[in-house]
Amino acid sequence: MNKELQAWADKNITFVGNSNTNRSSRRGQVPEMIVNHISEGTISSVINWFTNEGNDVSSSHFAVDREGKVYQFVDIEDSAWANGLTGGIENATSSLVLKKGESISPNWYSVSVEHEGFYSETKGELTAAQLESSKILHHYIIEYVYDKFNFRIEPTRERIIGHNEVNKIDRVNCPGELFPFDEIINYLQSNTERFLDLHGHWAEDLIIKAHQEGWVKGYPDGTFRPDKPVTRAEVVAMISEK
Repeated sequence: MNKELQAWADKNITFVGNSNTNRSSRRGQVPEMIVNHISEGTISSVINWFTNEGNDVSSSHFAVDREGKVYQFVDIEDSAWANGLTGGIENATSSLVLKKGESISPNWYSVSVEHEGFYSETKGELTAAQLESSKILHHYIIEYVYDKFNFRIEPTRERIIGHNEVNKIDRVNCPGELFPFDEIINYLQSNTERFLDLHGHWAEDLIIKAHQEGWVKGYPDGTFRPDKPVTRAEVVAMISEK
């Protein structure tokens, strides 16, 4: 995990889940996608509902309020109850959900993010602060999943989806047509740590920083090969890039 990203999480994510918050095992599944929601309520009502003993039907891993504050209800290691196939597999449009089939609940292989808002007011559009926090939160989730499960959620529309792609009938407006998928994915594609062979390497942070600043690119297969000798051609390529 990038140290700066972990520092952001330590400072900005407030865990508010309690013993009433619904959660369950992932049943051997790995988180493979992030599902975005609109809360259809204020952040206070979201917190109250997901920590209420009277709620035995739903929960979420995270919620982002309009001011950009991030709240966590369920550990990523566990399933939240947000993306079940209550309407049946025939209501799904997500290619991953269709591939997994009806016998495997999307709750088991997803991470859920609620966003404070009302569809009738915003159509899914986020405030500037909310969008910025959601971008970084998505990045954090991707790196956390890689650290814990050794699986990288690729920042694409197949893996960063809306609730309506799990249930196109009952959740048609969740998160809404103005939800900024493109902005989030463009950010992730520019900032996520792509190199599959850097985890735990002594130069991991330095290489990631060099990549983010445009000095190095890595190899097409997603590796960096940090211990491989640099050729003259690669040195020339790095110099010419700058």
